[in-house]
Amino acid sequence: MTAEMAADAHWSFDKENVFPETAIPANTDKQNYSIFPRKFYVDIERCCTQCKRWFIFFSVEQRFWFEELGFYVDADCTKCIDCRKNDQNFKLMQKRYQVLNVKSDRNAKETSELKKIALELFQLGYIKDKTKVDRIG
Repeated sequence: MTAEMAADAHWSFDKENVFPETAIPANTDKQNYSIFPRKFYVDIERCCTQCKRWFIFFSVEQRFWFEELGFYVDADCTKCIDCRKNDQNFKLMQKRYQVLNVKSDRNAKETSELKKIALELFQLGYIKDKTKVDRIG
């Protein structure tokens, strides 16, 4: 695939740093789009909005997002894999904190886990009042 063909494969590709040699054909029947489907997926260079590092939004990852997960075809990958994993881990930690915090019959191991999570959330700035952490026990 040439750079011109890549630019023609989707309206956004002419504004992107794409790698035409990585092109894989798209199945437009599986895409969620309003006007312009993606004819091909190509690796796209991005800058992470969180850590500011450059990363590649790979063509196979795009196919998974848009054809298997059903993301809207103009959705954009704005964070690198490390930041996305950190966000997922943080969400899981918050969820676990909420579950343990309301549990009335916590055992010692669960209380220790809750205290550890609360301390980490405090250090990250999500729990503002340290006495909330100190009261766990």
